[in-house]
Amino acid sequence: MNPDLREKLDKYLDEDSDFRQVYDYTKQRFDAAPHLTGHNFEHARRDTINSIAIGEPEGADMTIVLCSAVMHDIGFLYGAHRSVHGEIGAEKLSEFLNDGGIDLESAKLERIAECIRTHKGVTHGISPVSLEAKVVADADLLDKFGPVGLYQTILSFGELGFVPQDVIRRMFGRTHLQFETSTGTSLGSGLQSYNQEFAESLERAYAPYGFDVPKEKV
Repeated sequence: MNPDLREKLDKYLDEDSDFRQVYDYTKQRFDAAPHLTGHNFEHARRDTINSIAIGEPEGADMTIVLCSAVMHDIGFLYGAHRSVHGEIGAEKLSEFLNDGGIDLESAKLERIAECIRTHKGVTHGISPVSLEAKVVADADLLDKFGPVGLYQTILSFGELGFVPQDVIRRMFGRTHLQFETSTGTSLGSGLQSYNQEFAESLERAYAPYGFDVPKEKV
């Protein structure tokens, strides 16, 4: 990823007061939840940087994309199960912002809630509708591939208590996921094969220990 994206993030933080408030408060909340080892602020920050790389060339409204990306996993702060954390995050959005003393326009709030609700995209069989929601979904998916993405995947699966069989099965399943935007597809090209090769190596390495990975790797 281009190091210049970090400079762009700093510029957005300086110029968009809403985003600055959201970013700082979200960091504060996740830093106070050390049990979230994978769905933490470092993941949220990477998704936010990914959203710049995808959202700008796609022509998305970055005032919506940035706030949505940094808050996409707040559902976990409310104890949500992984399968519904997007929905819970969207439902708790107003409460979350109120607790942080952050006041956003209702129309903006609704668009951000949509992005949070559908950010899992194809991973959970969801089809984001707006361009901004598609960008946020792609930014999150991009953080699952390549060396950094693989590390993020392992952290997340460990946090969720997955056993090795589940880890391998889910890694194989993710290699076939499709991005929502052309920019996301371009950035993710080649990175998915990295995870595929690792999953195959892990499957072979675990084979002598006596468990079988399901043949249907989905």
